[in-house]
Amino acid sequence: MTRFFRNMELGSVGIALVSTLMILFGSCTEVNDNLGVGILPSDQRFEVRFATLEEGIESYLTYTDSLSTGSLDYAYFGALTSEAYGAKTRATSIFQFDFSVRTDTIVHEDREAAPDSMALVVGMKTLGGDTLKQQSFDVYRVRKLLERDSLYYNGGNYREYVDPQPMFTFSYEGKPNGAKSFDTLSLRVANKALAEEFMNELWADTASYRTDSIFFEKFSGLCITPSETSPEDAAIYGINLQWDSEEGPQSYLILYGHDYPKGDSPELVEDSIMRAFTISNDANYTKMRAVTFVDHNYEATDFADKINYNVTRDEPLTNPVSVGYIEGVLGVTTTIELCDEFVAALRALQPEGRTIFINQARLTVDLASDDYTYYDYAPSRVGMYVDYPSLENIADYAYLYETNYDIELLYGGYLNRTKGCYTMDISMHLQQLLQDENNEMSRRVTFAFGAYDLMKEGIVALSTTGSENPIRIELTYTIIGE
Repeated sequence: MTRFFRNMELGSVGIALVSTLMILFGSCTEVNDNLGVGILPSDQRFEVRFATLEEGIESYLTYTDSLSTGSLDYAYFGALTSEAYGAKTRATSIFQFDFSVRTDTIVHEDREAAPDSMALVVGMKTLGGDTLKQQSFDVYRVRKLLERDSLYYNGGNYREYVDPQPMFTFSYEGKPNGAKSFDTLSLRVANKALAEEFMNELWADTASYRTDSIFFEKFSGLCITPSETSPEDAAIYGINLQWDSEEGPQSYLILYGHDYPKGDSPELVEDSIMRAFTISNDANYTKMRAVTFVDHNYEATDFADKINYNVTRDEPLTNPVSVGYIEGVLGVTTTIELCDEFVAALRALQPEGRTIFINQARLTVDLASDDYTYYDYAPSRVGMYVDYPSLENIADYAYLYETNYDIELLYGGYLNRTKGCYTMDISMHLQQLLQDENNEMSRRVTFAFGAYDLMKEGIVALSTTGSENPIRIELTYTIIGE
């Protein structure tokens, strides 16, 4: 549907001025209100028009497991269930650790030492979910080295990196102390043989502490994942991986031990010994790796059979929907396709022999429900991507530019709680589409959480194709030329 409104060209001469001239000259003078038109270049003559485009915008549910999670600030683990739509999310993390501090630097020939226990001392935050439910977590030894120059994705299989059985387990519930306060996660033995092997190697093989590369080959990391018996409707937590110049790394692996006289029983405890291993992806001396694997289960939702999984740019999308969904923690997204009908309507706005400049193009998408209960689950901002797996944004949503230069984009994209909608300025994107005469530009755009909020919890239902309030684009444009 297209609506036009034309601005009338106005030309006038003040009545008072005309009266004065008639008195002064004593005769009538014909007013030429085209004065100057003859010397105005034709390509500078313009008129402003308005239009609303709704037809030819198809909507689909999409999901990708090819998003990079190897450079996140936190390593996430846990399980939660969306209260709004029943979608289940499960997160598993693998992270490296590196030698930091030891208290047994003086070696006595007449003494021996042995490890006792381990703990994770972490700066942790809640990603979302029900923190009142206690979860149990399994801790595996990682056997496969995470390469520093490789990309790791949310859909990877963590089991290919770890032992068949976990070494340790721990339980957790409640809200963590925060990124700059420590939570101590005491690791309990789950498999005695694996746990003793790991602790004894870490305790005795101090030759591996000499260089990072040797250490990582020997001790490739740890994996934390919810145990099979842990509740699915609990919470997801994150271990802080950031280095703080004043406080140091925010998360540590601690190995406790003791020494005793050589030849005596190892159960005889005399001096306590501690060794600490940092967990960080931003330390000055090394760049350790961490990756989060995320699994989404939509079986309990009413849109499970509508999702297009891992569709490439060239593959057709199926199952158009009138209600789209966007979920956090790298979940389901809504992809729109600007069909031939839409592109034809856009290009029809441009009269033959003249050009168009799009002053403003505001895309509005309404929430599918006006129940304010769901507003709290909705993302505060929606981003738009022409290639979501690589987070390639549309021209208007230049999130890197916005961050680097600390400016606010005209794009907008924020939730309007009063009107129950998201509105995005996509003027540059549509101008590019208008000028794409060879049809080389992709006509697909994906709605997802904002680029810096991808790992936030939340979900929103959007009113899309075929609904009472479909996606609409309101245009203000200038026609230039004859």
